[in-house]
Amino acid sequence: MITTPCKSFCCVRIHNTEALKVALAEGDWVALFSRFYAIADEQIRQHEGELIRSLGDGLLAAFAHAEQALQAAIHIHETISRTIPFATTGFSCKIAIASGTFSSLTIANSLLDYLGTTVDIALQLCDRAHGNAILLYHQPLQSDTLLPIHSLAGEQQHRLLPDYFVEQPLCHLQSIKAPIRTHAIFWQAIANQYQSTQPMRECRIKAEQTSEEEVVQFGKVTAFKKERGFGFIQYFTDENEYREIYFHMSYVVGQAVIQENDHVQFVIKPGKEGRPQACSVLVMGGRMIGQVASLEGDGSGYITIRNQASEVIRFLILPHISRHLPLRVNDVVEFVVGSGSEAEGLIATEITLHPGDKILHSMETGDNLTLGAIEQAIVTVYFADKGYGFAKCRRNNIYVHVSELTDPEHIPMPGELIEFEVSPGRDGTYRANNIRSVQRKSDA
Repeated sequence: MITTPCKSFCCVRIHNTEALKVALAEGDWVALFSRFYAIADEQIRQHEGELIRSLGDGLLAAFAHAEQALQAAIHIHETISRTIPFATTGFSCKIAIASGTFSSLTIANSLLDYLGTTVDIALQLCDRAHGNAILLYHQPLQSDTLLPIHSLAGEQQHRLLPDYFVEQPLCHLQSIKAPIRTHAIFWQAIANQYQSTQPMRECRIKAEQTSEEEVVQFGKVTAFKKERGFGFIQYFTDENEYREIYFHMSYVVGQAVIQENDHVQFVIKPGKEGRPQACSVLVMGGRMIGQVASLEGDGSGYITIRNQASEVIRFLILPHISRHLPLRVNDVVEFVVGSGSEAEGLIATEITLHPGDKILHSMETGDNLTLGAIEQAIVTVYFADKGYGFAKCRRNNIYVHVSELTDPEHIPMPGELIEFEVSPGRDGTYRANNIRSVQRKSDA
């Protein structure tokens, strides 16, 4: 065993390998993997890297310098995004780079493998990365020691070098004594390659890992009974199994219209008698009402909404969208929920200013309502054929039923302002009693 000076190890793997294998025919999977491997191998060699290990879903390479490994990683992503589009294949890869000392194991003067803590860090970081992510473990980086970066997307937007590097929280890795600090490299940023909002899933030691109930899941609505307000979602587990789980309309975020075959995001929590149910159900492609929480100089930013548990959900605003719409922080907007890979996170598309902007801004921002009090809310959805819907009041979703309308002939419409008496609903939620339509001051 020989310990040598520093090298940079670059681990490149396919994201969601098992899900892709299940979704694709074997021949299609082999062809896709071959294209990916050829792209990665070519870029590694072009940047003077050495292919040292073939993995079941990727490869491990060594570079003399970290900047070579980093540039190879960016070019791998750029080439894949151009030649293997995610929209049609669902394919993305993940990359981690670790720099430091290493050991080489040789037998009969023939190099067999590289070993050591640095190699372990590269492999484990890559396991924890999301699609399209580049994670970097390197010596402490200051503003004057940042590695050079050439990214097509960044150069088109004249991005400054520090803007590529985003420091990540400390994380634990198995067999690594001290927690490590990493940087995410945001190489994306054009219209269909926006910045990764979650490049790495949380790294914690085994005893601290989250339960299935805390993990965001993705699935498809296989059944929905509109008249009864419940249905079932099919999803793919980490154990490579398909399961179905119950959900109720009251736990659909923003009370968006939901139908069979809709793709959804959700979390699993215990329901009645401890049986699991889907909560915080977010409909991909559903229309929502939210508030602009932040805006950057390039026009990017975030819109936020709250689920039934008052937890904040963020949606990325792409720069090219905001340039065509004069948005301000705290504006209330309507938008369509969009999503790319897990790394890319949620995005807001088809953004428009909401007509109830002034009304919503004038409302209080607390979460609790007083039972028996008279409040106002904005109708978010109403199923006229079923006689019920929901309205938004101080971040709360209020259940609206036809039996409580003071004018049963009037059908509440999305965006309409209503006044009502606060009554208790299901599971700590609220229900509207004695509902009447209110004319807005801006409409008078």
